Amino acid sequence: MLNILKLTANKQRIFNNIFSEYLRVLNETLKSLPEAGSSTQLHHLTYNRIRETSFLPSDLVQEARKDVWGKRKTVKEFKRCSIRLNPRWFRYVKSERGNPLFKVTYEPGKSFVIPVKIDGQLECFNGFVDDGWAFRNVSLLQDGRVAVVFEKEYPAPENNKRFVVGVDVGSTTLAAVTVYDSEKGRVAKQLYLGRDVARKQRLFQERRSSLQAHADNGSGKAKRYLKRLRHKQRDYVKTRSGQVAKEVVELAKKYGASVAIEKLGFRSRRHEKNRKANRKINRIPYARLKEFLASDCEQSGVLLNKVDAYHTSKWCPHCGAVNPGHSSTNYALYRCKCGLTVNSDRKASLVVAVKSALERTAQDVTKPCFVQFSSARVPVNGLVRPDAADSSSAVRSTDRPMESSSL
Repeated sequence: MLNILKLTANKQRIFNNIFSEYLRVLNETLKSLPEAGSSTQLHHLTYNRIRETSFLPSDLVQEARKDVWGKRKTVKEFKRCSIRLNPRWFRYVKSERGNPLFKVTYEPGKSFVIPVKIDGQLECFNGFVDDGWAFRNVSLLQDGRVAVVFEKEYPAPENNKRFVVGVDVGSTTLAAVTVYDSEKGRVAKQLYLGRDVARKQRLFQERRSSLQAHADNGSGKAKRYLKRLRHKQRDYVKTRSGQVAKEVVELAKKYGASVAIEKLGFRSRRHEKNRKANRKINRIPYARLKEFLASDCEQSGVLLNKVDAYHTSKWCPHCGAVNPGHSSTNYALYRCKCGLTVNSDRKASLVVAVKSALERTAQDVTKPCFVQFSSARVPVNGLVRPDAADSSSAVRSTDRPMESSSL
């Protein structure tokens, strides 16, 4: 986020006119939303009409349509906005005195200059540029700042690591982590990271419920506190997700390992008849943690694998059996007929690591098999979907279990 200097009266007038027009385009597009079944249909319904009446370039009209379609379920009227600019409509330049400027084209053939304030934000910006980061898009904000989106290409890390760090994201423990040695078929280390997140989320929820009751009775003070609490909860979850992701990546760097996480989608409907379980699932910051992991892994040169979630909660790492999963008396425990009783999250993180090693082995059958399974009473392809038969060809059996049944 770059701060800008105070604009002259003429520049401020142009700045305000751009935002006023963009807001008008947003709300004009919003009026046609009920008639559109897709973003493409919305484009055909609005583009020509808006282009005839607006001075904004075609790219910004299309950006407005994307904003409307992306927020179609939550916004009834746009009162504030930000304006994304691609390289056709802005340039980052220096003045004759060496001061940083953004030259913005707001209409074909017409442009104005926004001076950037020289402060700590600009120093951070220059640090990214010096480190090889590039930016192709910026956003103008109504509060007088410029948001810059940086990008950087990193070389792809090698997928031949001996150790795999499996991460299971859960509602009780944010990240149950297992460091798996694929050569020896053994667990090297297991950790529970972010256990405080679930407790803190529960406290936030209880406080919000109390404030909501007062707000429903017309308390303006409760409404203000409720808004602050939502921001506080969001910031806490974001901060802790970033910290946990960093701990996982540091652990992977220590062991020279790759990181594996389940490839999960929208899960809020998983327990439609159990409202309590549904609330717990919805509070899991899976997407945010995954984003932090992807970013930290890329910057640190650590390979991140997203593995299929098939049978990760049901498969037994001791004997290979596929069981119903959680204990009927304690949801936090996994019980198997072979005698294994273990924490469900801990077991799931091990299975995620094993599946990552299994997929890696299947991709290169010329290498020796690193994933070893027990030969006890069950097939060795319990972690592989029936339509992925090739993945089981690289698996062999062994009498040595990966975990002791006494754990």
